[in-house]
Amino acid sequence: MKNVFVCLLSLCLFLQPAIAGTQQMDGTGAAASGEIPFTLSAGFLIVVEGRIGTLSNLKFILDTGVTHSVVDRKVADKLRLVGHPKQIFDFDRFIDIEWAVFPDVQFGPVQVANAPMSVADLAHFSTFASHVDALLGSDFLSLNPFTIDYDEQKILFTSLERASSDDLRKPEPALLTVELQVQGQLVHLLVDTGFPEILLFEDRLLKRIPLLRIDHVIDRFRIGGRLHVKKATLPNARLGKKDTNLRAVLAKGPPDNVLPGIDGCLGTASLKARRIDFNYATNTIAWK
Repeated sequence: MKNVFVCLLSLCLFLQPAIAGTQQMDGTGAAASGEIPFTLSAGFLIVVEGRIGTLSNLKFILDTGVTHSVVDRKVADKLRLVGHPKQIFDFDRFIDIEWAVFPDVQFGPVQVANAPMSVADLAHFSTFASHVDALLGSDFLSLNPFTIDYDEQKILFTSLERASSDDLRKPEPALLTVELQVQGQLVHLLVDTGFPEILLFEDRLLKRIPLLRIDHVIDRFRIGGRLHVKKATLPNARLGKKDTNLRAVLAKGPPDNVLPGIDGCLGTASLKARRIDFNYATNTIAWK
């Protein structure tokens, strides 16, 4: 079985088929509202405490750049879960991992029973994930609108009556995207709480904007050991209502069949916001 995995620094962008799970609901049929404190790791990663099965006080990174969640192998071993092999594509190579069904996953008011997630050695994919137990992605985060309040260091969740177990059965990955205008052309970026900057796939931009102007290029360097990037400024860009000379990281994009229509990612830390609202149902974010 071959699936797609793309790893960019701390963001581990897992693209794989969703498998059925069950979201625990309150008596009204809506997911409970509430809040949960978080800590900021490396200046941009959102880390919360949670529980998987009988294991509590676990550390989770909440990462909208991860489409389907990933648990560290040590957690699966402690729970004595049976793993099932799968092969995934990691930007330029196939690698072997496993997946397993976890009996119960909870962080704050969000609780999912019989949750299928990938199992991997997280430290192998990113040094930023070496001390956490799971990367929780948009398969969980899309269940409820939520707000990251950086001033109070809290995640605020809103009740959403439409949420049900069917949301975890969707065959397509949940993605939250925004439009960026670059030199008069629209490009689409994946919203990523697990990346510190704006990353643009240079080869895809050049196909869309063959006369793309790039200023102030900084020499190439590596991210995560393998990803070659360069920093640059793109004049005449607009995100939301603001015109700017956009500072971004440029890299070669993944193969055409990986994230089709996506030209890069918007690392939310680059917004320097005090508060960001996320809504997968309307595919919108708002910040101040």
